[in-house]
Parts: sequence; C-alpha cells; structure tokens
Amino acid sequence: MSFLHYVHSTDPQTGGVAEAVKSLNEALRAEGVPSSVHTQPKLTEGNTEMLMGHGLWQWPGRHCLSMGKKKKIPYLIYPHGMLDPWFKQAYPLKHFKKQVYWWLVQREVLSRAYAVCFTTEEEMKLAEKSFWPYHCNPVVTGLGINDPPEDADLQETEFQKKFTQVKGKKVLLYLGRFDPKKGLDFLLNAFLENPQKNELLALAGPFDEKDSFHRKLRKSIGTSNGRVLWCGMLQGNLKWGALRTADALILPSHQENYGMVVAEALSVGTPVFLSNKVNLWREVDSCKAGFVTNDDQLGVNLLLQKWKGNAHSKMRESACLCFKEKMHVRKTARLLIEMKEMSFSNDLVRQ
Repeated sequence: MSFLHYVHSTDPQTGGVAEAVKSLNEALRAEGVPSSVHTQPKLTEGNTEMLMGHGLWQWPGRHCLSMGKKKKIPYLIYPHGMLDPWFKQAYPLKHFKKQVYWWLVQREVLSRAYAVCFTTEEEMKLAEKSFWPYHCNPVVTGLGINDPPEDADLQETEFQKKFTQVKGKKVLLYLGRFDPKKGLDFLLNAFLENPQKNELLALAGPFDEKDSFHRKLRKSIGTSNGRVLWCGMLQGNLKWGALRTADALILPSHQENYGMVVAEALSVGTPVFLSNKVNLWREVDSCKAGFVTNDDQLGVNLLLQKWKGNAHSKMRESACLCFKEKMHVRKTARLLIEMKEMSFSNDLVRQ
C-alpha cells in the first residue's frame, strides 16, 4: 500500500503546511510504507493507495474527490487549521466567498472523505463553527515532527557565528511568518517596554521589505539599541541553532492551527510561551513545558514578565518529554497506516 500526498506548495516560506507534509511523508517512509508528495494532480492506479489532500480551497481536495468518485479510491483530508472560525471574524468578505464555494464543492470533498484529519482536539472542535452545512468523519490524528537533527554544537556554533549579537545574551525567539495574525505588534510592545541589557528578541522568518505590516513593525521598534535582531528566514543548521540557543520560544498568535515550530522547540528542550489561540496550548500546559495566556496585550505582557522572571528555568526536561509523548510524528504515521489498512479491509468486505 502507498500514500500519495497532494499539497499546493512545498515552499517552506508559505508556512507550516509544507513542513507538516514533509515530516509526515518522512515518518511514513520510516515505517516502511511507500509515500510521496505531489504539487500537481497525479494519476493513480488505485488498488492499495490512500490519497491525502492537504489544505482546503485549492486543487488537492478536488483531485481527491474526483479520484474517489471515478476510481473508488479512499482519501483523507487535512484542513491544517483552515476551518478555524477566526478567519470568519477577521475576513468576513473572504468568508462569504468561501461559504459559496463550500456549498458548491468543498463540503462534498469533506463529506465523502474516508476521514477528515485534525491535528488536535481543539482544531476539531473549532472546525464545527465555520461553515454550514458541516458533515464529515472527524478523526484526531495529531501531527508533529521527527527527532531533531544531531550535532547540536555545530548548529549552535553556526547560528552564533552568523549572528554575533546573541553572544552572552538571554534570547527570546520568534520563528515564523510576519503576519498580523501572529500577534507580533503585542510582542514588540511588551518587549520594548523595559528591555534589559542582557535581553535580546530574535525575530526569524521570511519577510518582504515592501509589506505594509512588516514596515509597521520596523517603525515600531525605533531606537531599540540593538535589542531586536532581524534574522530573516532560517533553515537547516541555522534554524536548529536558533532553537537550541534560545532561552525560550514565543508564539503569541491570534490563530495558529498547530505550530510546527512549537514541536521543534520542545524537541530540543526549549520551553515555549504561547497564546491560547495556538491549538497546541493544552498539550503544552498539561506537560508544564511552557506558559499560556490570552492573545491580547495584557496576556503577552504577562508572558514577557514570566520570561524575564525565569519562571521557565526548570522546564527543559518537561519540554523534551512533551515532544516525545505528544508531538512526535511517528504516532501519527502509525495511526494513518492503521486507517489505511482498515479502509482496505472494508473495501474487500464490500466486494
């Protein structure tokens, strides 16, 4: 049997979906199951394949639906947070257009799927509140990443050599896209209120100099005496070096389906500071691997106070355990394999 993943883009600059698909594909292969990723429709034999459409509103779901109808091939859909009602509130006009598309196409993509896969209980509950009518077979499969790459010393050395400003500093790391939904304006307000000489906020991620939100963030920093470091997009050793060097990771988002970077940080023992709009917050809170507050200015201020007060100083071991128990992608891969075997068995029974 084999898995075929369909996704609009595998460019890491587009966000966490690309990284999630990559991790899941690798995990399935590690379990000895053929698995491949495709960024355009691919014809399929059908016999023992399970198709997986990642994301909504684009061709992957439509292709899965078409193969399901024509060849009776079972398929799974991963919404990756695209059914979160936050978008309904933040972009009402776009939501109206999507509701029309939902009636025409998208609801059938989900209702005919063998299962709709959610990464957390939180995501599954929120999904029920966005579009009408809503009918599907929901399953919480989790997600996550594989073990972090080895050679921690090399990774930290490369990062610290490229960004010498971090030497001897207590580094708070943000790693992700620069988007209004990420709560970065609140983060900068909180950090710059009273930064200490040994404190550094590292902002890492792809950005466009012409983007109005990015320009607004730059302007808000003003003269910060070098206490805010713009790293640009980090990949490979530089990314893992940043995660290992950081005293903590912060993600104060207004909406965040999973937050692959949260799993990455925890995998190397780095505590995380989150808003309660990051759908992984319950897992982090239950493991005492970080702190969680509301996604408003008061909440982010509280996160910074806890960070400055070193309330997380004894959380590194808990962070590692949280990753191993709740965010290792191996568990998700094995569950998907069980679902594939069950769907194949059901097909044999029907025949």
